[in-house]
Amino acid sequence: MNTEDLYKIKNQIHQLVKDIGNYQLENLGRHDLEINSKSSAVDLVTEVDKESERRIIKFIEANFPDHGILGEESGMSITNKESDYLWIIDPVDGTTNYAHGYPLFSIAIGLQYKEETLFGSVYLPYMDDYFWAIQGEGAYLNHQPIQVSTYKTLDMSIIATGFPYNKKTTTDNNLNYFSKIMPNVGGIRRSGSACIDLVFVASGRTEGYFEMYLNQWDFIPGQLIVREAGGVCLSKPLRDRYALVAGNPHIIEELIQQLKEVSDQDYPLSIIE
Repeated sequence: MNTEDLYKIKNQIHQLVKDIGNYQLENLGRHDLEINSKSSAVDLVTEVDKESERRIIKFIEANFPDHGILGEESGMSITNKESDYLWIIDPVDGTTNYAHGYPLFSIAIGLQYKEETLFGSVYLPYMDDYFWAIQGEGAYLNHQPIQVSTYKTLDMSIIATGFPYNKKTTTDNNLNYFSKIMPNVGGIRRSGSACIDLVFVASGRTEGYFEMYLNQWDFIPGQLIVREAGGVCLSKPLRDRYALVAGNPHIIEELIQQLKEVSDQDYPLSIIE
């Protein structure tokens, strides 16, 4: 797949997520929205998650029938799971937000070839912000190029983080790291969507981000966008999920060092992969 093909995909995905985003906005705040639990009472899925993923999968199967698919709600595609191409999709990143009518949520779609990310996109329907990147082509918000911020110290930085739905029961709940980082930064934010946190780093709205207990669909699309925007984004397998740390090149080592002071086991600790 060449660069021209990837730009065509970028345009196709933009139209797809705008259409799905309109559907999501039409249903945002509905009092009769069907909401179910998955692995626990706080691990939510809505009818909108399922329908949004169905529409994305329908598009992929119609246009790329030989590609594999990894989706949050459907898991690994039964067909073509041995394909070198893999679409990674999160139809509503920020489901808890969405279920409450809180407008911070996103649609994340990435494409990998032999585990190397070629294309990543994160769309925020409420803001109509389409973040995207093609490997080697830079990162963009809609039609404008974006770059990470130039803040150079943690005490002047806004850092984002998040907590897992099962924070009450898992030891990978991020609380000890949060307690360490919070007093040492200019500000700390928690959007409820890992994909949003990553593209905000990419666009300079925040300086860094860290979180544990992530799935691939939570970060793969946004990871490419951060890197193409001039940032650093490191992931590390952590038991059955992933830990992630991202930031602009100026603060990333200081952020990693702060995390290392809590534990040198959980977070990626080297900016050389």
